[in-house]
Amino acid sequence: MEIIYVYDALCGWCYGFTPVMMEFQKRHPEYEYQVLSGGMMQQTPARKMAAYIQQAYKSVEQATGVKFGPGFLEGILNSPAYIMDSLKPAIALTAFKSMAANEALAFAHEIQVAFNYDGKDLNKDETYLEIASKFNIDAGKFAQLLGDPDTLKASIAEIEQVQQWGITGFPAVIFGTGQQLYLVARGFLPLENLEETIQKILASEREGEG
Repeated sequence: MEIIYVYDALCGWCYGFTPVMMEFQKRHPEYEYQVLSGGMMQQTPARKMAAYIQQAYKSVEQATGVKFGPGFLEGILNSPAYIMDSLKPAIALTAFKSMAANEALAFAHEIQVAFNYDGKDLNKDETYLEIASKFNIDAGKFAQLLGDPDTLKASIAEIEQVQQWGITGFPAVIFGTGQQLYLVARGFLPLENLEETIQKILASEREGEG
């Protein structure tokens, strides 16, 4: 059985939801976990999104408990030049997963904190090299993978897979039982609700077998 978490590094609600997924993984080591990138933004100037985000982030903080930092709110959003693009963080996640797939959720969260709190540039390799240094992986190999054309291809294929599934909003969670794939979360969901939904699916399948 597997849990597929579809997120985007630039998605504020995903920033609030990844800690829920990390806690769920702690509670349920019996499942296999995948983290996929959604490809939410392509070459979007931050200034175009600033007015919306300056209001919307408050709802995310209130509902999820995460905090957005001055590096993001006063830095990224006020930058006349910053471009928001989902591909580079997707490439970084793909590179990391090829080395330490079991820590993909933690890596994804570190990207989100670097962006949404510290205001780090997600278009630069240096940001991901700094994040990767917090994990027990070969830094040289990770740096090489960031620039590998195969990593780019795999990242694009991952985003296309998400699109083929028809998932256009993030975060989303898919639960695979071995018999079927179920969309168990579309948008932020408290941990208890996620647990309850998955237990209902398992109970339903058991009844079906009976």
